[in-house]
Amino acid sequence: MDGKVFDGLKVAEFAWVIVGPAASRYLAEHGATVVKIESHKRLDTLRGTSPFANNKPTVDSSMAFGRHNPNKYSVSIDLQHPHGQKLAWKLIQWADIVTESFSPGTMEKWGLGYEDVRKLRPEIIYLSSSMQGRGGPHSGYAGYGMNAVNLCGFTEVSGWRDKRPAAPHGAYTDYISTRFGALALISALDYRRRTGKGQWIEQSQFETSLHFFAPPIMDYQINGRIMERDGNRYPEAAPHGVFPCKGNDNWIAIAVLNEEQWRNFCQAIDQPHLAERKEYATLPQRKKNEDELEKMAADWTRSLMLEEAEALLQRAGVPSHVVARPKDVYEDIQLKDRGYFVPMNHPVMGRQSYEPQSSFILSKTPRRINRPSPCLGEHNEFVFKNLLGMNDEEIAGHIADGSITTELPGQFKVSM
Repeated sequence: MDGKVFDGLKVAEFAWVIVGPAASRYLAEHGATVVKIESHKRLDTLRGTSPFANNKPTVDSSMAFGRHNPNKYSVSIDLQHPHGQKLAWKLIQWADIVTESFSPGTMEKWGLGYEDVRKLRPEIIYLSSSMQGRGGPHSGYAGYGMNAVNLCGFTEVSGWRDKRPAAPHGAYTDYISTRFGALALISALDYRRRTGKGQWIEQSQFETSLHFFAPPIMDYQINGRIMERDGNRYPEAAPHGVFPCKGNDNWIAIAVLNEEQWRNFCQAIDQPHLAERKEYATLPQRKKNEDELEKMAADWTRSLMLEEAEALLQRAGVPSHVVARPKDVYEDIQLKDRGYFVPMNHPVMGRQSYEPQSSFILSKTPRRINRPSPCLGEHNEFVFKNLLGMNDEEIAGHIADGSITTELPGQFKVSM
Protein backbone atom coordinates (compact mmCIF):
# COMPACT_ATOMS: atom_id res chain seq x y z
CA MET A 1 0.00 0.00 0.00
CA ASP A 2 1.19 3.54 -0.79
CA GLY A 3 -0.97 5.24 1.86
CA LYS A 4 0.07 5.85 5.44
CA VAL A 5 -1.85 5.34 8.66
CA PHE A 6 -2.08 9.08 9.35
CA ASP A 7 -2.43 10.42 5.81
CA GLY A 8 -4.57 13.56 5.95
CA LEU A 9 -3.97 14.16 9.67
CA LYS A 10 -2.91 17.76 10.41
CA VAL A 11 -0.80 18.78 13.41
CA ALA A 12 0.04 22.31 14.60
CA GLU A 13 3.16 21.88 16.73
CA PHE A 14 3.81 24.67 19.22
CA ALA A 15 5.97 22.25 21.22
CA TRP A 16 9.74 22.65 21.29
CA VAL A 17 12.96 20.91 22.40
CA ILE A 18 12.34 17.11 22.63
CA VAL A 19 9.31 15.75 24.45
CA GLY A 20 6.61 17.41 22.34
CA PRO A 21 8.32 17.34 18.92
CA ALA A 22 9.37 13.71 19.36
CA ALA A 23 5.76 12.71 20.11
CA SER A 24 4.41 14.25 16.91
CA ARG A 25 7.29 12.78 14.93
CA TYR A 26 5.66 9.36 15.29
CA LEU A 27 2.68 10.80 13.40
CA ALA A 28 4.88 12.51 10.79
CA GLU A 29 6.66 9.23 10.00
CA HIS A 30 3.31 7.66 9.24
CA GLY A 31 1.80 10.30 6.98
CA ALA A 32 0.65 13.23 9.14
CA THR A 33 1.29 16.80 8.00
CA VAL A 34 3.10 18.46 10.92
CA VAL A 35 3.68 22.23 10.91
CA LYS A 36 6.23 23.37 13.49
CA ILE A 37 5.60 26.89 14.80
CA GLU A 38 8.93 28.58 15.61
CA SER A 39 10.31 32.10 15.93
CA HIS A 40 13.58 33.89 15.24
CA LYS A 41 12.98 35.82 18.48
CA ARG A 42 12.98 32.73 20.69
CA LEU A 43 14.76 29.79 19.11
CA ASP A 44 14.01 26.18 19.85
CA THR A 45 16.75 25.25 22.33
CA LEU A 46 17.84 22.33 20.16
CA ARG A 47 18.74 24.64 17.28
CA GLY A 48 21.58 25.89 19.47
CA THR A 49 22.66 22.44 20.65
CA SER A 50 25.54 20.35 19.27
CA PRO A 51 26.45 18.36 17.28
CA PHE A 52 26.60 20.83 14.41
CA ALA A 53 27.27 19.68 10.86
CA ASN A 54 30.90 20.32 9.89
CA ASN A 55 31.37 21.77 13.41
CA LYS A 56 29.85 25.06 12.18
CA PRO A 57 27.16 26.30 14.59
CA THR A 58 24.28 27.96 12.77
CA VAL A 59 20.56 28.10 13.40
CA ASP A 60 20.06 25.41 10.74
CA SER A 61 23.03 23.08 11.26
CA SER A 62 22.19 21.27 14.52
CA MET A 63 21.61 17.54 14.20
CA ALA A 64 20.28 17.57 17.78
CA PHE A 65 17.38 19.51 16.27
CA GLY A 66 17.50 17.45 13.08
CA ARG A 67 17.08 14.19 14.99
CA HIS A 68 13.58 15.07 16.19
CA ASN A 69 12.13 17.03 13.28
CA PRO A 70 12.36 15.34 9.87
CA ASN A 71 9.15 15.19 7.77
CA LYS A 72 7.98 18.48 9.32
CA TYR A 73 7.33 21.95 7.95
CA SER A 74 8.65 25.04 9.78
CA VAL A 75 7.01 28.46 9.96
CA SER A 76 8.35 31.43 11.92
CA ILE A 77 5.76 33.40 13.89
CA ASP A 78 6.13 35.89 16.73
CA LEU A 79 3.49 34.59 19.13
CA GLN A 80 3.80 37.68 21.31
CA HIS A 81 2.68 39.85 18.39
CA PRO A 82 -1.14 40.26 18.10
CA HIS A 83 -1.00 39.51 14.38
CA GLY A 84 1.23 36.53 15.09
CA GLN A 85 -1.46 35.18 17.39
CA LYS A 86 -3.95 35.56 14.54
CA LEU A 87 -1.67 33.46 12.34
CA ALA A 88 -1.47 30.88 15.11
CA TRP A 89 -5.27 30.76 15.21
CA LYS A 90 -5.35 30.09 11.47
CA LEU A 91 -3.08 27.09 12.02
CA ILE A 92 -5.18 25.87 14.95
CA GLN A 93 -8.34 26.10 12.83
CA TRP A 94 -6.56 24.11 10.11
CA ALA A 95 -5.28 21.42 12.48
CA ASP A 96 -6.71 18.20 13.90
CA ILE A 97 -4.11 18.14 16.71
CA VAL A 98 -2.35 20.92 18.63
CA THR A 99 0.74 20.15 20.71
CA GLU A 100 2.56 22.50 23.08
CA SER A 101 5.27 22.09 25.73
CA PHE A 102 5.62 25.57 27.21
CA SER A 103 5.41 26.33 30.93
CA PRO A 104 1.78 26.12 32.12
CA GLY A 105 -0.06 29.37 31.41
CA THR A 106 2.03 30.46 28.42
CA MET A 107 -0.42 29.43 25.70
CA GLU A 108 -3.27 30.85 27.82
CA LYS A 109 -1.42 34.17 28.02
CA TRP A 110 -1.52 34.33 24.22
CA GLY A 111 -5.18 33.32 24.07
CA LEU A 112 -4.22 29.94 22.56
CA GLY A 113 -4.88 27.63 25.53
CA TYR A 114 -7.10 24.58 25.36
CA GLU A 115 -10.16 26.28 26.84
CA ASP A 116 -9.79 29.10 24.27
CA VAL A 117 -9.47 26.63 21.42
CA ARG A 118 -12.23 24.30 22.61
CA LYS A 119 -14.86 27.03 22.32
CA LEU A 120 -14.37 27.14 18.55
CA ARG A 121 -12.99 23.64 17.97
CA PRO A 122 -14.65 21.23 20.45
CA GLU A 123 -13.32 18.30 18.42
CA ILE A 124 -9.68 19.40 18.77
CA ILE A 125 -7.08 17.07 20.30
CA TYR A 126 -4.72 19.20 22.38
CA LEU A 127 -1.54 17.90 24.05
CA SER A 128 0.07 19.98 26.80
CA SER A 129 3.34 18.63 28.16
CA SER A 130 5.20 20.35 30.99
CA MET A 131 7.73 19.60 33.70
CA GLN A 132 5.34 18.93 36.60
CA GLY A 133 1.87 19.30 35.11
CA ARG A 134 -0.89 21.79 35.84
CA GLY A 135 -2.04 22.38 39.38
CA GLY A 136 -0.07 21.93 42.57
CA PRO A 137 2.56 24.17 44.21
CA HIS A 138 5.25 23.39 41.61
CA SER A 139 3.12 23.68 38.49
CA GLY A 140 4.83 26.84 37.32
CA TYR A 141 8.38 25.48 37.59
CA ALA A 142 10.07 25.42 34.19
CA GLY A 143 12.91 23.11 33.23
CA TYR A 144 14.32 20.46 30.92
CA GLY A 145 14.74 16.71 31.12
CA MET A 146 18.19 17.24 32.65
CA ASN A 147 16.37 18.77 35.62
CA ALA A 148 13.56 16.22 35.73
CA VAL A 149 15.93 13.25 36.16
CA ASN A 150 16.79 14.70 39.56
CA LEU A 151 13.15 15.20 40.54
CA CYS A 152 12.40 11.59 39.62
CA GLY A 153 15.31 10.11 41.57
CA PHE A 154 17.23 8.66 38.63
CA THR A 155 20.38 10.62 39.42
CA GLU A 156 20.55 9.40 43.03
CA VAL A 157 20.75 5.73 41.98
CA SER A 158 23.18 6.22 39.06
CA GLY A 159 26.90 5.87 39.74
CA TRP A 160 29.05 4.28 42.43
CA ARG A 161 28.54 4.16 46.19
CA ASP A 162 31.80 5.90 46.98
CA LYS A 163 31.32 8.66 44.39
CA ARG A 164 28.87 11.46 43.69
CA PRO A 165 25.60 10.69 41.87
CA ALA A 166 26.00 10.48 38.09
CA ALA A 167 22.97 11.66 36.12
CA PRO A 168 21.91 9.64 33.07
CA HIS A 169 23.19 11.13 29.82
CA GLY A 170 21.05 13.88 28.31
CA ALA A 171 17.41 14.74 28.87
CA TYR A 172 16.47 11.19 29.87
CA THR A 173 12.89 11.95 30.93
CA ASP A 174 12.15 13.59 27.56
CA TYR A 175 12.84 10.32 25.81
CA ILE A 176 10.61 8.42 28.24
CA SER A 177 7.70 10.87 28.24
CA THR A 178 7.47 11.22 24.49
CA ARG A 179 6.41 7.56 24.10
CA PHE A 180 3.46 8.12 26.42
CA GLY A 181 2.55 11.37 24.64
CA ALA A 182 2.47 9.66 21.25
CA LEU A 183 0.34 6.79 22.56
CA ALA A 184 -2.06 9.25 24.18
CA LEU A 185 -2.46 11.15 20.89
CA ILE A 186 -3.23 7.94 19.02
CA SER A 187 -5.73 6.91 21.70
CA ALA A 188 -7.41 10.32 21.48
CA LEU A 189 -7.67 9.98 17.70
CA ASP A 190 -9.40 6.62 18.12
CA TYR A 191 -11.75 8.10 20.73
CA ARG A 192 -12.66 10.97 18.40
CA ARG A 193 -13.21 8.54 15.53
CA ARG A 194 -15.74 6.66 17.67
CA THR A 195 -17.42 9.59 19.43
CA GLY A 196 -16.64 12.76 17.49
CA LYS A 197 -15.30 14.32 20.70
CA GLY A 198 -11.91 15.95 21.26
CA GLN A 199 -9.51 15.55 24.17
CA TRP A 200 -7.14 17.61 26.28
CA ILE A 201 -4.10 15.50 27.11
CA GLU A 202 -2.28 17.09 30.04
CA GLN A 203 1.07 15.44 30.66
CA SER A 204 3.48 15.85 33.57
CA GLN A 205 6.98 14.79 32.54
CA PHE A 206 7.73 14.18 36.24
CA GLU A 207 4.80 11.80 36.74
CA THR A 208 5.19 10.02 33.42
CA SER A 209 8.83 9.23 34.07
CA LEU A 210 8.16 7.80 37.54
CA HIS A 211 6.66 4.79 35.75
CA PHE A 212 10.27 3.69 35.18
CA PHE A 213 11.23 4.23 38.82
CA ALA A 214 8.34 2.20 40.24
CA PRO A 215 10.31 -0.76 41.76
CA PRO A 216 12.54 1.39 44.04
CA ILE A 217 9.53 3.49 45.08
CA MET A 218 7.49 0.38 45.88
CA ASP A 219 10.42 -1.14 47.77
CA TYR A 220 10.52 1.97 49.96
CA GLN A 221 6.74 1.96 50.45
CA ILE A 222 6.63 -1.72 51.41
CA ASN A 223 9.97 -2.33 53.11
CA GLY A 224 11.30 1.11 54.00
CA ARG A 225 14.40 0.27 51.95
CA ILE A 226 16.12 2.98 49.90
CA MET A 227 17.89 1.94 46.71
CA GLU A 228 21.57 2.88 46.69
CA ARG A 229 24.05 3.49 43.90
CA ASP A 230 25.83 0.29 42.99
CA GLY A 231 27.81 0.99 39.84
CA ASN A 232 27.15 -1.59 37.14
CA ARG A 233 26.10 -4.29 39.57
CA TYR A 234 22.62 -5.81 39.45
CA PRO A 235 20.84 -7.59 42.33
CA GLU A 236 19.85 -10.58 40.19
CA ALA A 237 23.25 -11.30 38.57
CA ALA A 238 26.91 -11.88 39.41
CA PRO A 239 29.27 -11.13 37.86
CA HIS A 240 27.48 -8.26 36.13
CA GLY A 241 29.27 -5.24 34.71
CA VAL A 242 31.71 -3.95 32.11
CA PHE A 243 35.26 -5.25 32.05
CA PRO A 244 38.43 -4.01 30.28
CA CYS A 245 39.93 -5.76 27.25
CA LYS A 246 43.22 -5.32 25.42
CA GLY A 247 43.81 -2.02 23.69
CA ASN A 248 42.86 1.55 24.48
CA ASP A 249 39.63 1.94 26.44
CA ASN A 250 37.98 -1.23 25.13
CA TRP A 251 35.26 -2.77 27.29
CA ILE A 252 32.94 -5.75 27.28
CA ALA A 253 29.63 -6.10 29.14
CA ILE A 254 28.97 -9.42 30.89
CA ALA A 255 25.85 -10.59 32.74
CA VAL A 256 25.71 -13.97 34.53
CA LEU A 257 22.05 -14.38 35.49
CA ASN A 258 21.69 -18.01 36.62
CA GLU A 259 23.56 -21.17 37.60
CA GLU A 260 23.78 -22.51 34.04
CA GLN A 261 25.34 -19.28 32.82
CA TRP A 262 27.74 -19.36 35.78
CA ARG A 263 28.94 -22.82 34.79
CA ASN A 264 29.25 -21.66 31.17
CA PHE A 265 31.25 -18.64 32.29
CA CYS A 266 33.68 -20.84 34.23
CA GLN A 267 34.15 -23.01 31.13
CA ALA A 268 34.67 -19.96 28.88
CA ILE A 269 37.45 -18.51 31.07
CA ASP A 270 39.03 -21.98 31.25
CA GLN A 271 38.47 -22.37 35.01
CA PRO A 272 35.69 -25.02 35.23
CA HIS A 273 36.69 -25.86 38.80
CA LEU A 274 35.25 -22.52 39.99
CA ALA A 275 31.74 -23.86 39.39
CA GLU A 276 32.31 -26.40 42.18
CA ARG A 277 33.55 -23.94 44.78
CA LYS A 278 31.12 -23.45 47.66
CA GLU A 279 31.55 -19.68 47.86
CA TYR A 280 30.29 -19.34 44.26
CA ALA A 281 27.66 -22.10 44.21
CA THR A 282 24.57 -19.85 44.34
CA LEU A 283 23.73 -16.29 43.42
CA PRO A 284 23.60 -15.06 47.05
CA GLN A 285 27.05 -16.55 47.63
CA ARG A 286 28.43 -15.00 44.46
CA LYS A 287 26.99 -11.62 45.49
CA LYS A 288 28.87 -11.91 48.80
CA ASN A 289 32.11 -12.48 46.90
CA GLU A 290 31.42 -10.05 44.05
CA ASP A 291 34.63 -8.03 44.45
CA GLU A 292 36.68 -11.18 43.97
CA LEU A 293 34.54 -12.31 41.04
CA GLU A 294 34.89 -8.99 39.25
CA LYS A 295 38.66 -9.01 39.66
CA MET A 296 38.76 -12.55 38.27
CA ALA A 297 36.63 -11.55 35.27
CA ALA A 298 38.72 -8.43 34.62
CA ASP A 299 42.01 -10.37 34.77
CA TRP A 300 40.64 -12.69 32.08
CA THR A 301 39.20 -10.00 29.78
CA ARG A 302 42.40 -7.92 29.96
CA SER A 303 44.27 -10.78 28.31
CA LEU A 304 42.03 -10.78 25.22
CA MET A 305 41.06 -8.56 22.35
CA LEU A 306 37.49 -7.28 22.54
CA GLU A 307 36.01 -9.39 19.74
CA GLU A 308 37.84 -12.49 20.98
CA ALA A 309 36.38 -12.18 24.47
CA GLU A 310 32.89 -11.58 23.07
CA ALA A 311 33.10 -14.60 20.76
CA LEU A 312 34.30 -16.95 23.51
CA LEU A 313 31.57 -15.88 25.94
CA GLN A 314 28.74 -15.90 23.41
CA ARG A 315 29.71 -19.34 22.12
CA ALA A 316 29.64 -20.57 25.70
CA GLY A 317 26.14 -19.20 26.26
CA VAL A 318 27.09 -16.25 28.47
CA PRO A 319 25.22 -12.96 27.79
CA SER A 320 27.90 -10.52 26.66
CA HIS A 321 28.59 -7.83 24.12
CA VAL A 322 31.21 -5.26 23.27
CA VAL A 323 30.57 -1.78 24.66
CA ALA A 324 29.92 0.04 21.41
CA ARG A 325 31.11 3.53 20.55
CA PRO A 326 28.98 5.87 18.40
CA LYS A 327 31.08 4.89 15.35
CA ASP A 328 30.37 1.21 16.02
CA VAL A 329 26.62 1.84 16.23
CA TYR A 330 26.53 3.93 13.05
CA GLU A 331 28.41 1.22 11.12
CA ASP A 332 26.56 -1.74 12.67
CA ILE A 333 25.85 -4.34 9.96
CA GLN A 334 22.47 -5.27 11.46
CA LEU A 335 21.24 -1.68 11.35
CA LYS A 336 22.60 -1.25 7.81
CA ASP A 337 20.82 -4.37 6.61
CA ARG A 338 17.51 -3.12 8.01
CA GLY A 339 17.95 0.36 6.53
CA TYR A 340 17.84 2.03 9.93
CA PHE A 341 19.79 5.16 8.99
CA VAL A 342 18.17 7.10 6.14
CA PRO A 343 20.47 9.44 4.15
CA MET A 344 18.89 12.76 3.16
CA ASN A 345 20.18 15.95 1.56
CA HIS A 346 19.72 18.94 3.87
CA PRO A 347 19.99 22.45 2.34
CA VAL A 348 22.49 23.60 5.00
CA MET A 349 23.97 20.45 6.56
CA GLY A 350 24.43 18.54 3.31
CA ARG A 351 24.14 14.76 3.23
CA GLN A 352 23.07 13.53 6.68
CA SER A 353 21.56 10.31 7.99
CA TYR A 354 18.29 10.36 9.93
CA GLU A 355 17.07 7.67 12.28
CA PRO A 356 13.41 6.66 12.43
CA GLN A 357 11.61 7.67 15.62
CA SER A 358 9.40 4.58 15.43
CA SER A 359 11.17 1.48 16.68
CA PHE A 360 8.49 -0.62 14.99
CA ILE A 361 7.66 -1.32 11.35
CA LEU A 362 4.05 -1.67 10.22
CA SER A 363 3.90 -4.28 7.45
CA LYS A 364 1.34 -2.54 5.21
CA THR A 365 2.17 1.09 5.99
CA PRO A 366 5.81 1.22 7.12
CA ARG A 367 7.44 4.31 8.59
CA ARG A 368 9.12 6.63 6.12
CA ILE A 369 11.36 9.67 6.25
CA ASN A 370 10.59 11.80 3.18
CA ARG A 371 12.21 15.13 4.07
CA PRO A 372 15.10 16.23 6.27
CA SER A 373 14.54 18.48 9.27
CA PRO A 374 13.46 21.98 8.24
CA CYS A 375 15.43 25.19 8.30
CA LEU A 376 13.93 27.90 10.47
CA GLY A 377 10.91 29.35 8.66
CA GLU A 378 11.77 27.37 5.53
CA HIS A 379 8.13 26.66 4.68
CA ASN A 380 6.52 30.01 5.44
CA GLU A 381 5.33 30.55 1.87
CA PHE A 382 4.19 26.96 1.34
CA VAL A 383 2.24 26.73 4.61
CA PHE A 384 0.64 30.18 4.52
CA LYS A 385 -0.31 29.96 0.84
CA ASN A 386 -0.93 26.28 0.17
CA LEU A 387 -2.24 25.09 3.54
CA LEU A 388 -3.91 28.24 4.89
CA GLY A 389 -4.95 29.86 1.59
CA MET A 390 -3.35 33.27 2.26
CA ASN A 391 -2.35 35.49 -0.64
CA ASP A 392 0.98 37.24 -1.27
CA GLU A 393 -0.30 40.60 -0.01
CA GLU A 394 -1.44 39.13 3.32
CA ILE A 395 1.86 37.33 3.83
CA ALA A 396 3.86 40.44 2.94
CA GLY A 397 1.86 42.42 5.51
CA HIS A 398 2.77 39.97 8.27
CA ILE A 399 6.44 40.10 7.29
CA ALA A 400 6.37 43.89 7.27
CA ASP A 401 4.84 44.15 10.75
CA GLY A 402 7.16 41.48 12.18
CA SER A 403 4.50 38.89 13.05
CA ILE A 404 6.21 36.56 10.58
CA THR A 405 9.82 36.66 11.75
CA THR A 406 12.71 36.54 9.30
CA GLU A 407 15.85 37.62 11.17
CA LEU A 408 17.63 36.72 14.40
CA PRO A 409 17.59 39.69 16.83
CA GLY A 410 21.11 39.16 18.17
CA GLN A 411 24.04 36.77 18.49
CA PHE A 412 23.29 33.09 17.90
CA LYS A 413 24.00 31.21 21.15
CA VAL A 414 25.17 27.60 21.13
CA SER A 415 25.52 24.77 23.62
CA MET A 416 28.38 22.38 22.87
